[in-house]
Amino acid sequence: MPARRRPVFVSWSAIAYRATSYDVPLWVNPNRRAGRWNRAGQGCTQYLSLDALTPLAEILRHENLRTDEDASHYRTTLWQLRVEEGCVADYSTFEQAHAAGFPPEALVEDDHERCQAEAQWLIEHGARGVLSPSAAFPRGVNLTLFGPRVAVPWSSGVVLASTVAAQPLTTGAPPRGLAAQARFFGEQHSGLAAYRRSTFSP
Repeated sequence: MPARRRPVFVSWSAIAYRATSYDVPLWVNPNRRAGRWNRAGQGCTQYLSLDALTPLAEILRHENLRTDEDASHYRTTLWQLRVEEGCVADYSTFEQAHAAGFPPEALVEDDHERCQAEAQWLIEHGARGVLSPSAAFPRGVNLTLFGPRVAVPWSSGVVLASTVAAQPLTTGAPPRGLAAQARFFGEQHSGLAAYRRSTFSP
């Protein structure tokens, strides 16, 4: 593993998605539960994805909804958000994480401790977010934002760094067939497996 170095940040301006079981997509208070990039009660962290299926797969994994029948009883709201950030650490591929000196497997492992420590390190170096592979949807990419954010109407102009234009897209159960594509706790991550084969094959 290469030595740690100051992260290279990228500007990121695009549409992202989030699925929630409550009536707002973002918050300003510390997260009550620990997540991959946050410890419980320490700071405010927002979890988004770059496509509409990935956040729904993340919910299936988190709630252990492994079949279409299980998923059909869960209701969630899918949000669309217009995000503009200037300091995002790009770990969107395992190769990029390795180049930055962060263990690629930590991005999707079931234990979140190494990512939680990395989040603190990134924040201390000025990061406002991090792109990383989805643990739940192997072809998906997540965008995690550090710090409080406030949702404003989709048509509003964003004038503060803490505001994000957002609008709900749909409310209901995750689509049929998604559970079969999701990766659950204890299962192999096909993207990580492919990275290892390409890295270590003769």
